[in-house]
Amino acid sequence: MAKYKFNKEVSKFLDDLKALGGLQIENLTPIEARNMSLMEMPTPEVELVVEIGADGPFGPIPINNYTPLNAPKNKPLPTIVYFHGGGWVVGSRKGSDALCRYMANKSGCRVFSIEYRLAPEFKFPVPVEDCFAALDFINKNHKDLLVDKNKLVVAGDSAGANLATVVAIMARERKDINLAYQLLIYPATDASSHYPSYDENSKGFLLEKSSMDWFYNHYLPNDDARKDWRVSPILAEDLSNLPPSYIITVLADPLRDEGRAYVEKLKENGNDVEHVEYSDTLHAFFSWATVFESSKKAVDKACKSINKALG
Repeated sequence: MAKYKFNKEVSKFLDDLKALGGLQIENLTPIEARNMSLMEMPTPEVELVVEIGADGPFGPIPINNYTPLNAPKNKPLPTIVYFHGGGWVVGSRKGSDALCRYMANKSGCRVFSIEYRLAPEFKFPVPVEDCFAALDFINKNHKDLLVDKNKLVVAGDSAGANLATVVAIMARERKDINLAYQLLIYPATDASSHYPSYDENSKGFLLEKSSMDWFYNHYLPNDDARKDWRVSPILAEDLSNLPPSYIITVLADPLRDEGRAYVEKLKENGNDVEHVEYSDTLHAFFSWATVFESSKKAVDKACKSINKALG
């Protein structure tokens, strides 16, 4: 197992997790895994949170609409459409509530947190289609939702970053959707290949190789789906003309190398990419902005990049 120098907050978290016997999500059923909680997240106050619903191909898609504190009244705002992580099997709007509140206030953007359907009850491609339908709904109803449709960002972490990546490629084919930016936090980009970081970071750093196997086994209808670009966006035939990207990878993460590979592929195809890699933390750290100072700094930096890109 590779050795890393973690910051104090993360070292303590890992020690506490080890004392509890580790996460071992692969020994749980999806329902049991959904009932787990790693830590309590303080939730910042925002101006307003409204639950809305988008029409999707498989039924309504619940969405939390966060208005940042002190937002101007009745004025369209730059907007982040956020897809939570959790391996397409776990995670929810509730689990991303603290992060979405924090990001709304820090960026000054309206944030929409999407409750896409989860596997194994709804396997690929249902989560992808839910996420695109939600973006399409927000874009079409931009006037009623007070969204600046020219300052629209897709964002997500881990499996959510995979979905954001795929949705951005799908949106490129639509003349009426004009994405301005994508924030991809330790994205899963390639289920078809085995990267060295899977072996280097296979155990002991929260997300493990066995966890990823468990997630993919629940998410995918069959092994052939690994070669579908909507599962492995790095395999998409055309990766040109995509919105500028801010991509985060983590050194001690099984997904590190495919994240790096996607950065290079986007650059090769002429896209504007800012890549930030963190060496002192773990997969999932971005969601802990209201608990860990190191996570807060990373989210602040990402929000700053969004503000700069949106002008």
